[in-house]
Amino acid sequence: MLAIGGCALVVAVLTGIRFSGDLNAVIHRPPAIESSFKPNAEASIILMGMGSRRGDPFYLAGGTYHVVWSAWGPAAEFPPCTHSAELLAVDPANATTSSGHVADLAKLAHVPATGASDERYVANLKPGEYYVDVTSECGWQIALSPSG
Repeated sequence: MLAIGGCALVVAVLTGIRFSGDLNAVIHRPPAIESSFKPNAEASIILMGMGSRRGDPFYLAGGTYHVVWSAWGPAAEFPPCTHSAELLAVDPANATTSSGHVADLAKLAHVPATGASDERYVANLKPGEYYVDVTSECGWQIALSPSG
């Protein structure tokens, strides 16, 4: 049993030497370098679905967002599908109407089976929770990215 443990330790050390090239660096790691760089860019939010759906809430930090939507029909032999998507605020104080409406992302777009897409910017969003309400006969994807 001791021999197996010793062999495993030798393999681990030799593997570390092979990758780093220096036994001293394997045994005595240099201290971590702290950076003052803190990423402040918010990641894109990508939502996907099929048909009509009210999405789950997600947080937006506020400002201007670049929105790209894509939609497609179920198969080439099908007629165009209709696609609409609306951005809504959970808190009506962050919306442009009392119903929570913030922006139309797509409005009654007639999408061929081969697909369609569009993009727009939504400006002056307040920080808070938002969601999309999609009314669609299509498969779809919506991406929201901070612009700025």
